[in-house]
Amino acid sequence: MKAPITLDEFYAMFATERRCWEHLRRMRWPHGFRCPRCEGRKAHRLAARGLWQCAACRYQASLTAGTPFHGTRVPLRTWFLAMFFVARHKKGISALQLQRTAGLGSYKTAWTLLHKVRSTLGRNPLFPLTGHVEADETYIGPRRVQGPRGRGALGKTPVGIAVENRGPHAGKVRLAVLEGVSAEDVQPFVRGAIDAGQARVRTDGLPSYHGLREAGVRHRARVQGDSRRAAHLLPWVHTMASNLKTWLRGTFHGVSPKHLPRYLDEFSYRFDRRWREGELFAFVLRRVARGAPLPYRLLVAEGTA
Repeated sequence: MKAPITLDEFYAMFATERRCWEHLRRMRWPHGFRCPRCEGRKAHRLAARGLWQCAACRYQASLTAGTPFHGTRVPLRTWFLAMFFVARHKKGISALQLQRTAGLGSYKTAWTLLHKVRSTLGRNPLFPLTGHVEADETYIGPRRVQGPRGRGALGKTPVGIAVENRGPHAGKVRLAVLEGVSAEDVQPFVRGAIDAGQARVRTDGLPSYHGLREAGVRHRARVQGDSRRAAHLLPWVHTMASNLKTWLRGTFHGVSPKHLPRYLDEFSYRFDRRWREGELFAFVLRRVARGAPLPYRLLVAEGTA
């Protein structure tokens, strides 16, 4: 599919709800309809219910079953528009802005839709970080408890950052919410983000990183000292932390710790594919079409997957 770049192209490509359903059908059944009951290849569309009825056994199959679209009352065209904004806006889109732009009836609907999209954008374990990798942690959110500033600021959410240093530019990035900054927190994050056979990891002198070499990671720790030296030793980590905080404050005006992992997935997904910006809508649409259902009760439950 030639992905739309502008809004005019989007509206031309997906001018009607039917076109959106047809496109989703081609993505979910690329080799044509096959009945899950009798394996029949012919079906009739029941437009009012969004179902396809097998011509042989009359079994009714749903295009949206087993996906984040399952059970939605929002028009598919609105879903597509939300994915277009997630993909095409460098700073993403807030639920309030989506509600206003798409004419949705409630903030809750817009918020739920965007989080269901974000839930499909987690990292692909088949593409670990390689080469020169910087790793560090940062803290997200306002201080909710009075106490010291800086590393370990009370009430903030620790986030692990690992990013490939490609010299003049950064490569891929991995972000994750951490329970804390002990060895039990930061070392599994680093090991899970990299290909240990093809990566060389640089960190600051935090003792929590000291066991990485014993775990088979090529690791070099350097004491950072003041902020100027820190930016010199781990330049892309500090750039990434700054960009992440600016994005969260500017687009969303802050996010809750409970839902922060999904925002981190959105940020890193878009960043890793910034060189293929023109294809990003197609990538996001494919992720969502192949994603798992996420009922609202699970979406707002304590903790996130």
